[in-house]
Amino acid sequence: MKRILVPTDFSIQAENALKVAVQIATKNNSEIYLIHSLEMPLHLSSSGDSGGMPESLFFIKLAEKSIPTVWHKKLLSSHNIIKIASIY
Repeated sequence: MKRILVPTDFSIQAENALKVAVQIATKNNSEIYLIHSLEMPLHLSSSGDSGGMPESLFFIKLAEKSIPTVWHKKLLSSHNIIKIASIY
């Protein structure tokens, strides 16, 4: 197992899943890919115009502010982080 994809919603359950992934990755010398996706409200994602853009940016900024990164740094400190990116 070379790569482990760990989806997260930053809940306690997701933190537990990440802990298990770190144990597996340590044992198998694997890379961990942590993913968090943001579901936009339907009225913002399905409209073809850019009228909802300020509201979309509001939701993105709100999600970025609420992302707790402390436990990720502690859990992943022994692993190389390949790439951190946000896709919106």
